[in-house]
Order: sequence, then C-alpha cells, then structure tokens
Amino acid sequence: MALPSAGNPISLQQVNVELDLTATATINMGGSNVRTLFDVSSGAIDMSDGYGKSNNVTVTASAASSANLKTLFDNASSGSWAEDIAKVYTINSGTTMGILTAPASMGGTLVLNNSGNIQGTGGSSPGGAGATAMTVQSTGITINMLSGSTLSGGGGGGGNGGTGGNGTRYQCAGSSSGYCQPGGGCAGDENSYYFPKAGGSGGAGGVGAGYGQSQTNGAAGGAGQSGGTGNSGPSGAGGAGGNGGNFGAAGATGSTGAGGSGVCSSGGSSGSGGGAAGRAVTFSGVSAYTIIGTNSGTINGAYT
Repeated sequence: MALPSAGNPISLQQVNVELDLTATATINMGGSNVRTLFDVSSGAIDMSDGYGKSNNVTVTASAASSANLKTLFDNASSGSWAEDIAKVYTINSGTTMGILTAPASMGGTLVLNNSGNIQGTGGSSPGGAGATAMTVQSTGITINMLSGSTLSGGGGGGGNGGTGGNGTRYQCAGSSSGYCQPGGGCAGDENSYYFPKAGGSGGAGGVGAGYGQSQTNGAAGGAGQSGGTGNSGPSGAGGAGGNGGNFGAAGATGSTGAGGSGVCSSGGSSGSGGGAAGRAVTFSGVSAYTIIGTNSGTINGAYT
C-alpha cells in the first residue's frame, strides 16, 4: 500500500507500516530504508517527498512468449530484483504469458498474482518434449492462482507411425536384382522372380499444446500397395501418427504399421514414442512449495 498522495498528510506511523515495521517503531529519517522509499539519496528529506511512494515494486505483465522476472523488475526499478523489498507481479485476466523464469539471487519477496495464463511451449513432431511453464530458482516467491487462471506445462509431441510391412510383387523376365525368391509359371524360357513390395509410410505425429500452438492429432499412415498374381500379396498400410498431448500431458506413441502378405512379406515396424509432458513449475536449487489457490485456478502438469 503506497503512502498518501499529494495534498494529504503523511505520518511517521504510515512510513513505518510502508517499510514493514511496526507503526510505533523508532524511525531514522536519514536511514537507507527511508531514503530508498522517499527516493532521496542525500540531504534533508521532506515529508512531501514521500507522496504516493511505495515500498513495493509492482510490474504488470504484457503478453510475451517468454519473460525473465529479474529483467522486468530491474527495468521497473534499477537493482530491485536483488534488493530486500517486496515485489508484486500481476498477470491480468485475458493475458497469456509464455515461459516465465524467476532466477536466483532475488532479495526480499515476490508475490505473483495470476488471473491469466502461463504456458510452456508444446512439443514438436515427432516426439518432442513439452516445456516447463515456469522455472523458480529463488526462495521467497508466492504464486497465487486466482479465479479462472491457468498454469500449464506444454504437451508432448506425438510419435510417428510405423512403416507398413513388405508385400510381394511377381515379375516375369525381369531383372533378378533385389529379388527375394525365384518364382515359376512364366511362359517359355522366361525367368520369374518375387520382389519385396514396400509398405506404406507411417503417419506424422501431432504437435503438443503450448504457448501459441494448438494440439493436433497424428496423421493417417500411407496405404499399402495392392497384391498381384500368383503368390503376390499386398503390402501393409503405415501406422497412424500419435496424437499430440494437451497441456501438461505426454504425446501418444505412433501406431505399428500393418504387416504385408505373400512370399516375401514382413511385419510392420513399431511407431516412435511420444514426447514427455512439460511441468507446470520446475524448482531449481530451491525446494518445491505449495502454490496458493490451486482450487481457484487450473494447473496442468507437475509442480511438486
């Protein structure tokens, strides 16, 4: 809460409260804490110097793909990140932020009031991992999840589908290069061979939900080639790609390709794995803590 605005009297009790002291504490008007609050580095301090001044540094979020909170607070008030003062970061309803970082060496406290959205980036195809929405490397930070807010790790990308298995192609009087088995039944002196008939390609995996990116489902696999005469047989269709994960969820593994048939046939290959889900919050160098108001907002992804 700021000191009174111009035209209103300021009491020493109000100054103490703004400095997080008891109202009746002894105050030194030349002390560094008072000079910082009144923004007077030297000389006499007049009470009017304190009009509207606050011991808190407040920053309101503007939508961005990423933000470093140290940079934001130091831009608002030089050196304030490391300073032993209270800091408030507000994300208003309707504002969506990408990855937030609260780096080490923060002084004082920080209250993050989230009424909007904080989102990690979504995983790419195939199998890309979703990103953490917020990384916390300092103590003294409180995250308030207010009504309607979200805090979401990115969804993992889906894996590619597997390739369909080989079928068989029958050919008379053809080159024997690459054949898998000699055949029979051609007219006259012609030679006959069976050749592998390639299976359909696997479908691409979908992408995961993330900042600026919607979740998508995997694509269908390619069709196998049709069978021919004799012991020829169709090749297998490719497997469908895995769906991308929603916020805070892993991507799905791609489907296995279908097997081919005929004398040179083979089974379809397995699909590739989906990407890991991104965390809502990663605590680095500090212990995990309770996030306030998790029943008011929605958290997608791990945060403990």
